[in-house]
This record gives sequence, structure tokens and C-alpha cells, in this order.
Amino acid sequence: MRRLVLLLVLLLPAAGCHRADSAPPSGPVQFAWSGAVTPTSARINAKLVRESARVRLQVSPALRIPGLEEPLRTPFQTATPARANVVSFEVTGLRPDTEYRYAVEVDGEIEEDRQGRFRTFPDRPASFRVVLASCANTGSDHPVFDTIRGLDPLFFLHMGDFHYEDISRPERRLYRRAFDAVFASPRQSVLYRDVPVAYMWDDHDFGGNNSDRTSRGREAARLTYQEYVPHYPLPAGRGDVPIYQAFTAGRVRFIVTDLRSARSPAGSADDAGKTMMGAAQKAWFLRELLDAHRAGMLVAWVSTDPWIEQKTQGSDRWGGYSTERREIADFIARHRIDGRLVVLSGDAHMLAMDDGTHSGYSSAGGRGFPVLHAAALDRRGSVKGGPYTEGPFPNRTRITRHDGQFAVMEVRDEGGPEICIEWSGRRQQLRTPIVTELFHWERCFPAPPAPAPASPGPL
Repeated sequence: MRRLVLLLVLLLPAAGCHRADSAPPSGPVQFAWSGAVTPTSARINAKLVRESARVRLQVSPALRIPGLEEPLRTPFQTATPARANVVSFEVTGLRPDTEYRYAVEVDGEIEEDRQGRFRTFPDRPASFRVVLASCANTGSDHPVFDTIRGLDPLFFLHMGDFHYEDISRPERRLYRRAFDAVFASPRQSVLYRDVPVAYMWDDHDFGGNNSDRTSRGREAARLTYQEYVPHYPLPAGRGDVPIYQAFTAGRVRFIVTDLRSARSPAGSADDAGKTMMGAAQKAWFLRELLDAHRAGMLVAWVSTDPWIEQKTQGSDRWGGYSTERREIADFIARHRIDGRLVVLSGDAHMLAMDDGTHSGYSSAGGRGFPVLHAAALDRRGSVKGGPYTEGPFPNRTRITRHDGQFAVMEVRDEGGPEICIEWSGRRQQLRTPIVTELFHWERCFPAPPAPAPASPGPL
């Protein structure tokens, strides 16, 4: 039975967070955000207001704030207009499961107003929270972003449509301008500074609506993503390549696939030559699935497009790529990966989930695996795919503005023979501090006993 719960959320900063910026930057830093977090490292990207030859990052454990006493300092970098004044810092040698604060130093001046924070991932089985969502108007300043920040997740999984510029021209300045517009939002700017982000695009922030590998802006989109976003290492390399990537938190392996920049046009014949992933990415994806499963991990596959849909010629969703979907489903079934696999999706402006009843597409038939949809952060509601065992709950419109929707994924893992997750689909009313829980679901997945914990690393 669906459980409706009213959650009163005070729209105030979480402990240690900053209040949302209320004015353009007065200092040298336009914005900063963190990502690519591991147990011992993180990446922080920052954009400066003007060029500088002496830019570095200072990082310190949160317990040593205020003042960033005894900080770790990165080597100096140069911010140049050729790179849109964006600099990227990889910070290594950190302790697992530890909160850090960071600040950008420009020409000897520390940017006090735009300090950020992140927590390194645990290096052993652990419980943690992830907030996931997708689809926000360009530069949206919806209260839902304050609500997400107040939940203090380990990271925020943004599954596409970071903006809605629908760029279809091969001009990097347009993609850079779109990122700048997002960070002009006070609420989004402070969220991404205080909560690490794992981000994968969908159609509107890659190219135009339902865009694919034929998009004229493909190379510009790929290069600008690599320039602006603090992402994990790209298995495809650098340059004009797809941006798929993977990372581990505790005993959960997150596999993040790029389903736009290598995909065949939706109108192509639905045969073995039609693909969402491209051959290289698909081979990598299947290896990742198998390796994670053999390591006893729970796999969370970030598939930005809806998986559940009947075969539909010309569909932009997996129903239009049913031959490749069956190939993937057969691989999952053959290796029994479906027993420790969940799928996380955006794109459709709705909250919905399926417990595996409707997600099975292997040649042998039978059940599939749990699927969760989380959208839209502030866009008009829409329903795609299905059926689902919970929902769909399309986002609601109030005159010309919309409520905000997102999901929370709680991972519970004490290192024993099970990894448990809880999914909660939530709706943020536009003008009140009330959040409604639209559904709640939980399941435990079998896992082999965890190895003995490693000794702590250096500070």
C-alpha cells in the first residue's frame, strides 16, 4: 500500500552549510563545485571572474574550521579565457569518511564567501544517503534545491537536463553560457558547492529534444562537460568521446552510462545495429556489471532514459531500442546479476518505481529488477513508459510554476550478508516548507561477507 507522509522541512541550511547567495560574486570566484569523490580524493572545479596566473585550492577537515587551519594546498594553476577561466583541482591523500571544507585562493586572496564542503566516501561497508533527481529549468531557483541540501546526502545524483538550452550548434560558448546560467541560481550554486555531484546529461543539456549522436553540438557538449564538470575518470579517454563513468560508495557500484552522445537516431530500424550506448560503451558496461557482481557489490545503473516500455518503433526510450535492451537483459539474466541490480532513471517528469514486476525483458522472460524514476526538479509533469508498481506521479503545475520532485535512496550496510536500500519519492510544494512522500519501498539484497577493514589513510 502506498504510504503518504507529510514531512515538514525547514528551508534552512543544514549544519555546516552556507546560506544561499543573494547577489553576484563580489570576490574572484564565480562558482565552485565538487565531484569525483572517493575514499581518499575529490575533484573541485571553479570558475573565476577574471583570469589569473596564481590559483590554488585550500582543503582542511571540517573540525578545523573556522579559518582553514593547517590546510592542504594544491599546486598553483592558471585560469585563462581560453578555458573560460575554469580550473580543476584533484585533491588526494584524504582520510576516508571524513568531512572537508575547501576554499579557492586567487592571487593570495582566499574566497571566504564561496567556501564549500564534501565528505569523502567510506572505504568499507557503510550506510549512506543519496538524493537523485533530474530536469530543471535553466537557472531555476526553486526551493527544492534548499530541501535537497538540507537532507545532507553523501552526494547528489543529477540524471540529466541540468539546463534546457537545447543547443544544436557546434559552439562551446553556448554550452559554457548554459552552465554559467545554472550557477547564477543562488540555491543551485550553494547546493553544488556544499554537496558533491555526480552528473550525467540527457537530451536537453546535450543537444536538442531527443538528441542523439548526429547532434551538431556533440563535440562541443563533450568537451565543455569535461571542462566544467568535476567528473570521475572517463574510460573512453579525453576529448571528443562519450562521458560514461563509474564509481563505488561502500559496497554499491554506480555505473553511469551516456545514453545520448553515442546513440543511433530513434527512427532507425530496431535491429542489432541500433544502439543507445555504442559498441565500446556497451562492452565496458557489461564488463562493469559482471565485475561488480563478482565482487559482491550492489549495482546501481544510472540509465537516464526509461527502461520499462513496450516495444515501440521510433520511441526515444528503451522501447525503441528493444533489440539492444533484450541483449542487455539476456546478459544480466545469464550471469544472474538481476539479484543485485537496481536501475535509476530521470527524463520522464514523474516519480515512479517498479519492484521488478514489469522490468524483465530477457528472452527467457520472468521478473526483472527494481527501477526508480526521479523527476522533475521543477518542470511540467509528464508520464513515460510503464507500467510501474508505484506511480507514476507526474510533477504538478500551479498556474505557470511547478512543484519540485526528487527521490532519496538510503543504503543500509553493516558489512553482513545483506545490502539493504530504501527508496522514497518526494514532492516539494512550491511556496511552502511541506514535502509529501508519495511512495516508500525497501528491499535487502544478498551479498557475500565484507573483507576486513583497511587501516586509515593519511590526513
